[in-house]
Amino acid sequence: MKTIRQFLGILIAGILLFFLIKPFAQTHTHLKDVAFQVQWRWFMSSFCLILFYWSAYLYPFATLIGSITEKHVSFRTVYTLFHLANITRYLPGRIWGVVRLLSLSHRFGLSKTATASSLTLHVGIETALGGILALSLFLSKQMRDTAQIVFEKMSGHTVLFTLTVIGILAGLLFCIPKVASQARQFLKTLVPLLKNERLWVNIVASHILLWMCQGLAFFLFVKSLVDVPWTDAGILTTCYAFAWIVGFLSFLTPGGLGIREGILGLLLANYMQGPQAVLVTLLCRVWILSAEIVLAGIALLLQRKHHI
Repeated sequence: MKTIRQFLGILIAGILLFFLIKPFAQTHTHLKDVAFQVQWRWFMSSFCLILFYWSAYLYPFATLIGSITEKHVSFRTVYTLFHLANITRYLPGRIWGVVRLLSLSHRFGLSKTATASSLTLHVGIETALGGILALSLFLSKQMRDTAQIVFEKMSGHTVLFTLTVIGILAGLLFCIPKVASQARQFLKTLVPLLKNERLWVNIVASHILLWMCQGLAFFLFVKSLVDVPWTDAGILTTCYAFAWIVGFLSFLTPGGLGIREGILGLLLANYMQGPQAVLVTLLCRVWILSAEIVLAGIALLLQRKHHI
C-alpha cells in the first residue's frame, strides 16, 4: 500500500509538471524577448498574502461543518483535511479533489455527508460572489468588447459539451437512487441552516473579504512583474475573477489549466503588452500552485505529528 501511495504521488507530480511545462513550451518563442524585472518586495508580499488567503479560506468551511454537525470542529482539522486533498484537484477528471476530501473525512472524525454539504455550500457561495464580481467587468465598454471576444473564442462544441455534462449531472439526481438520496440528505441539512441569519451573514461577509484578499494578492503579483498603477487594482481583480469563474466551470481541463490562463491573458492584454500578459498569466499558475504545495506540505507535517 505504501508503494502504491508513493507511485501515485510521483504520478501526480508528473502530471502537474506536464500541465505547467506545456504552456511554456507552446509560447516560448513569443516570450523569449519579453523583458521584465521582478520587484521582490511586491512578489513576497503577494506570496504571503496568497498563503494567508488559502489558510483563511477554510474559516467559512469550518464554520459550516460545525453548524451542520452541531459540534466544535477545530481549524487545524479542517486545514489538514482540505490541503491534503486540494492538490489532487489538478488530476484529469475534475472530481478527484472532492473524492479525496470525502475519503479522508472519516479519519478526522467528520461524516462524508456533513463534509460534502459544507463543501457544496462553501464553493457555491464563493462561485456566486465571484460571478457577481466578474459581471462588473461589463461596466467598462473596453472590457465588454474583450469579453465578447472571449465568448466568440468558445466553440459551439465546447458550449454544447458543457451543457450536456450539466444536463447529465442533473439527470443523475433523479436516475440513481443513491445519488438522489444524497441530494435529499443535503437538502435536509440545508433547511436548518436557512433559519440561522447570523451564520449566513458571517459566511457571506467572510467570502467577500476572501475575494478582496485574493484580488489584492493577484494585483501585487502582477505589480511585481509589470509596472501597473494602484488604480488598476479593482479592474485586475475583476479580470482575475472572470477568468477564475470560466476556468472553474470548464469541464475540459483539471483545475481550469489552460482555459483560465488563456482568458486571463486576453483580459490583461488591455493593461500591458500582449507578451507580458501571457508571461504574467503563466507565472500566475506557478505562483498559485507553489502556495498550494507549501500548504499541502504543512498539512502533511501536521498529519504526521498528529499520528505520532
